[in-house]
Amino acid sequence: MQNTSKHIWFIILFAIIVTILANVGLFNHFHKLFNVEVLTEAEKEQYSFVVRIGSVGIITELVMLVFFTLYNYSWKNYFIPKKNMFLIILSNLVLLIIFLYVNLAISKYITKTHPNIVFTLEYVKDYFINHSLVLTIAFVAPYMLLRLEKARIVEVNLIQLKEEKGKAELAALREQISPHFFFNTLSTLSTIVRNEDRETGLDFIQDISTTYRYTLTAVKEDLVLLQDELDFINSYVYLLQKRFGKKLQFEMNIPKKYMHTKIPPMSLQLLIENAIQHNIITQASPLKISIFIIDNKVCISNNIQKKERVESFGIGLKNLKNRYRLLTESDINIERDSLKFTVKLPIIS
Repeated sequence: MQNTSKHIWFIILFAIIVTILANVGLFNHFHKLFNVEVLTEAEKEQYSFVVRIGSVGIITELVMLVFFTLYNYSWKNYFIPKKNMFLIILSNLVLLIIFLYVNLAISKYITKTHPNIVFTLEYVKDYFINHSLVLTIAFVAPYMLLRLEKARIVEVNLIQLKEEKGKAELAALREQISPHFFFNTLSTLSTIVRNEDRETGLDFIQDISTTYRYTLTAVKEDLVLLQDELDFINSYVYLLQKRFGKKLQFEMNIPKKYMHTKIPPMSLQLLIENAIQHNIITQASPLKISIFIIDNKVCISNNIQKKERVESFGIGLKNLKNRYRLLTESDINIERDSLKFTVKLPIIS
């Protein structure tokens, strides 16, 4: 009911204005009789009739307008599955029939203007003709409000998405150019140059170039191909494995049919970085990271060897959750037990 609470006073005020406009003729007739100084018996009876019928009619229309507007704007979400137009139309017809019977009972037993009235096709037709303006507005207004609300939410989400992208870009760049990463990369390159062949050194430099280029370009996109993200991950992991050696074990098993699906850029890298930051990596206890597909989700899993102290920028998973929520309205799944930590990312077709 949060959205309704924001607009309930607007809806009620709007309903009052529409009801007044729909009964201008009645108010004008009442005003003329009210200004007559001396009323005849017939005019007094007419005045009483106008007040009685007019009051009931105005209240009925006002209640109908407020009820149908609120129902179609918010309440239907609590009783009817979203986007099920058949049930929404059916429920409105049921409610409208109830209002028809209530109006009939009022005319027959309260105002007694039509004591012999019965529920017939002619009665229904006259009711729709007399209340056409109010009914039309009651059904159209809530959907206009919903469209305005949706546009506002989209605008807010775009702003949040830009902020989250900025955070992700900053975090990725900061990690890539951080003194620790830069020093470790240069140290590894120096070791390769001294102890390994020329081709290995060139491959290492090429992978450095690939990671930096991808970091600078891909984070500007909302989504990237899974193939491109995995190519980047191969280069990124190659740098890490040159640094950690057999202390870091990496396995990737992604079927080719998923390569043209999409995910947010740098999402896999953030999770690999998260695993390295939070776990002990030693020769005796290597960190094992694997990437695979389960139920149309890209899964990254690692064994748990928790560090006592962790140096982290504090963005990682929180940033990824926010980006997925804003881009796809889907949530990432995080599973943890005593042995493994697994994150499952929905694939976007």
